[in-house]
Amino acid sequence: MKMEIPIRYLLAGGLSAVAIISLVFFIGYHTSAVSENSPTQTSDSKLLEIYNSIPTQTGKNIFLAQSDKLTKPVDPELVDLDSQIISCSPNVDGLLTSSPNIGGSCTGPSVSLSSTSGKYLGGQCCGVLKNTTEYHEHLEKLRQYSDIPDIPLNPYKTPVDIAKKWIDYDSKTTLNTSEQAVYDQVMKISTEGPCCCKCWHYYVNEGIAKKLVHDYGYNAKQVAHFWDVSDICGI
Repeated sequence: MKMEIPIRYLLAGGLSAVAIISLVFFIGYHTSAVSENSPTQTSDSKLLEIYNSIPTQTGKNIFLAQSDKLTKPVDPELVDLDSQIISCSPNVDGLLTSSPNIGGSCTGPSVSLSSTSGKYLGGQCCGVLKNTTEYHEHLEKLRQYSDIPDIPLNPYKTPVDIAKKWIDYDSKTTLNTSEQAVYDQVMKISTEGPCCCKCWHYYVNEGIAKKLVHDYGYNAKQVAHFWDVSDICGI
């Protein structure tokens, strides 16, 4: 006798198969997406140790990119920069508290640390620094500003209290008409203005520019040069 299977059972079985296939696909996709930004079992053990020593996920993300997912050695100088306070936040006051909160950036999320003691505000907030050649060239050019008190000679490692000083100076200083004209010209001729985004470094560089124009008589070209060699974007 030929047995006929009710259509409702066929439909239920088909839907179950579709659900199972969809679930397997989702799990496989999710696992793949996570693994793209995470260390793997094949990662170099020494590089994994360095990765784990970096205090923020932002720094870890940058190190993953620099090491090509923990398969290539990274310049110790870059590891040091990865271990600093990497943030796009314009507010540095919170970093001076007993429970500092570090704002996120394009390269990683925000994080709370027990302390920022011994750490500097760093660069790479919008991209990953992989080649230190231009970085060293900029450090050399910044030495010409060493006679100006508290000017950051290594913007990738800016003391928090120094950053706060310049941010406060920026907010409290109003240029006169002729000085403002110079400043406006700087904005036109510099490569990317005070910084690539309006982070803490943007307002630090605004404060420094006002100081250079107001107290030192710098012209637009001179200030633009300072902004261009104090870049911290990492790209």
